[in-house]
Amino acid sequence: MTRPHWTSFRLQHKIGSMKFLVFIVIVVSLWYVMRWFQQIETGRELHRRRMSERRGAGASQKAMRATDTVICSRCGTYVPAEFPTACSRADCPFPGVG
Repeated sequence: MTRPHWTSFRLQHKIGSMKFLVFIVIVVSLWYVMRWFQQIETGRELHRRRMSERRGAGASQKAMRATDTVICSRCGTYVPAEFPTACSRADCPFPGVG
């Protein structure tokens, strides 16, 4: 009757080894899945950052700076106060090419 005991021990040893190998495979698989999700999230973050930089650069290039204006006493048009330019009228009070 010693034989069934020895066979039982070897069988339990094999089952224990298989459980351990399955556990290792599951842990390694979960680690790879988590790493894959992190790479996806990193890619998304990089894409969001690039898109916000593009939007920010485009908005700053397209945005016009507001300037103060003054009205021409002759024709009634508005011209920039910093650098007023002459309109097409001969009697324009602002200097410049008319």
